[in-house]
Amino acid sequence: MYKIKLPVFEGPFDLLLYFIKRDELNIYDIPISKITEEFLEYIRIMKLLDLDLAGEFIVMSSTLMQIKSQMLLPRFEDENGDPIEDPRTELVQRLIEYKQIKDGAEELKVLEDKNRFFIDRENFSFEENLAKQSNDGINVGLFDLINALNKIIKRKSSETVSHNVKLFNYSIEEERENILKEIKIKKNLSFIKFLEQAPKQKIVVCFLAILDLVRLKEIIISQNDSYDDIIITQTHNFN
Repeated sequence: MYKIKLPVFEGPFDLLLYFIKRDELNIYDIPISKITEEFLEYIRIMKLLDLDLAGEFIVMSSTLMQIKSQMLLPRFEDENGDPIEDPRTELVQRLIEYKQIKDGAEELKVLEDKNRFFIDRENFSFEENLAKQSNDGINVGLFDLINALNKIIKRKSSETVSHNVKLFNYSIEEERENILKEIKIKKNLSFIKFLEQAPKQKIVVCFLAILDLVRLKEIIISQNDSYDDIIITQTHNFN
């Protein structure tokens, strides 16, 4: 299986925060059953793509299933008559602490970017910084991509399935060329529309080809706003 490694690491707490932000959930009252099912579904998709799956994801899935099972049990009181602690408490506390650290890091990054306009240290180059940002090739998270892919796979699963056994000869290299040809013609490609037009057996190969083109810095994938459609465009050095 063809393996893809992305330069930006996102861990299990990032995935939980992604769910909370996307569905506007109350971080102090997480619907464990729903979030556990979604977490396991994302792990299934990541395994399908053969993406490097950190051990922390497996530990988190076990933690969520344990909490889910505890939530199904009757609530008891301790010897003082006080209700036993909510099984979600420790997870919520760790999640809040992680979010605080992540938000703090983002605020420091914003301050650093602002200071570039005021402090010149000889090696200061606004144009160079912009060029580096534009060459990153991605301003959407891995979970946004998996979310979009999961929607497409679910839609394809509802279609009529043929039981004829066929060998499908799809390759990453061939699909990379097809994507680049499409971009030459259309300039901008909708991630969802592009993958939806592919046969179900070809979707994963197309997805991996897109990730590989990002890694090679031949395309850029972006969103105008959170959870919008993902747009694929060419990089400046692409001919």
